[in-house]
Amino acid sequence: MPTETVVLGESGRIVLPAELRKEFGLKPGDRLTISSEGGSIRIRNMDMTLKEVRESIIAKRGSLSGILDEFLAEKHEEAQREAELG
Repeated sequence: MPTETVVLGESGRIVLPAELRKEFGLKPGDRLTISSEGGSIRIRNMDMTLKEVRESIIAKRGSLSGILDEFLAEKHEEAQREAELG
């Protein structure tokens, strides 16, 4: 997509160009994450954010296999410690 210029409106609002909304399947009401990275503003939809999280976990662990079991085991241990403390 060629670069487009948008205007910053009231309350800091911008309108994403229709071509971008279509390309990324964005619809009114979709939740987006916005961050500042390397002097740029980055906008991601939830699918993009989840993909990045998955890729980060895989890069650190090698796979997603067993991650839910580990999480549940940690929560169970945490609950037991809290129960012991009263």
